[in-house]
Amino acid sequence: MDAASARCWRCLGGVAFTEVELQFRNPSVEKLPRKEILKIQERKLKAAVERAFQVPFIRRKMREQDVAPDDIRGLEDLSKLPFTTKEDLLKGDLFDALAVPRSSVVRVHTSSGTTNRPVVTFYTRSDLETWSELLARNLAATGAKPGDVFLNTAGQGMFTGGLGYIAGAERLGLTVVPMGPASPERQLEVMKIFGITVFHAIPSFALRIADAAERLGIDIERELSLRIGILGAEPWTEEMRRLIEKRLSIKAYNNYGAAELGGPGVAVECIAQRGMHVWEDHFIVEVVDPKTGEQLEPEEDGELVVTPLWREAMPLLRYRTGDVARILDEKRCECGREMAKISWIHGRLDDMIKVRGIGLYPSAVEKVILRHPEVNGEYLVVLEGYDDVKVQVEVKEQILNTERAEELAEQLSRELKATTMLKMRVELLPPGSLPRSEGKARRVLDLRRVHGGG
Repeated sequence: MDAASARCWRCLGGVAFTEVELQFRNPSVEKLPRKEILKIQERKLKAAVERAFQVPFIRRKMREQDVAPDDIRGLEDLSKLPFTTKEDLLKGDLFDALAVPRSSVVRVHTSSGTTNRPVVTFYTRSDLETWSELLARNLAATGAKPGDVFLNTAGQGMFTGGLGYIAGAERLGLTVVPMGPASPERQLEVMKIFGITVFHAIPSFALRIADAAERLGIDIERELSLRIGILGAEPWTEEMRRLIEKRLSIKAYNNYGAAELGGPGVAVECIAQRGMHVWEDHFIVEVVDPKTGEQLEPEEDGELVVTPLWREAMPLLRYRTGDVARILDEKRCECGREMAKISWIHGRLDDMIKVRGIGLYPSAVEKVILRHPEVNGEYLVVLEGYDDVKVQVEVKEQILNTERAEELAEQLSRELKATTMLKMRVELLPPGSLPRSEGKARRVLDLRRVHGGG
């Protein structure tokens, strides 16, 4: 880019930025042309397969498919490799997934265990170095930089989003306030005291912080210094993003990862806020048909499959995440990166609810609800019987018991049916009515078994 162009303002995702503001942690890699990225992947894939072959269950799977490490000569051979799954990791001894001696493991984390017992994930010293670098990239891509003050609201224990993001923030040169879990009120107090500019949280907790600020009468723009929120670890939508940004006066960025893949650090949004860049020098992503396992084309929704290229302690091949997404058909982002983008996660395969034979993802309900400014972002889908689906929605206090409330309930019911093909009753509730979770938000309450429904 010439000097004149660099001085020009460009519009990225509705916000103006100069070239100076486009953030890179490692420009020499992040700005590589696509053909060079593919060369790196090809070289690293061969080494990753060799490491994975040391894991007994992967070696067994490869032999069952009559494939050996030497058979993998390039990216075109990726589909020859077997899938690995969470079930593989939950079988047998905790250490069955190791490719190195136990003495080489310097840290252990686990998944949140929300859909099963937690998966254990292992790191060598080199793994931790690479992981912290990936999370430094994540933060830089959102515009965080030395001088920012970073607050991590995640637990700094077994959960990968805690210590992982702290290490990444320190590596990038941010001032770290390792607050960890605390009430939204306490988080706001710390944000004031230390002048927090960047924070990491799950989206539902960001909403709880906004609720607390409103309840306490805090003028966020005057009293706080927030500018960036990096959010993830639970399904959310663009509509939720816009609500969080408005209520907290920040730019909110999505990111993606899984404990089995090393934690967060697989993909993140840049300041363009249109899809998540995969760090392709460290990961290969595919999207496959959940039933057949066949690779799908860009812009086709399916199951996200990830092969980490960097892990020493716990290498995996073609890991089936259970997350529903698509690879975006975009050659080069406005930020200058040519690394592939994936969409936001639309839901998990095991999150889909069958109602009257129709598949329903909670995110479809969220998209409809959050179009309306009277809603504060909290909702719960209650399944009480074969034909009885109720959606409880918190709204602003002032519209309750008014004609607008009746209109809104009817409008939401119509829009939900048009979107999901399911008839739903809508119940409007005052703020604070629905239970808040200390962890990931609970969006579905299935009482059908209790009531004998199907």
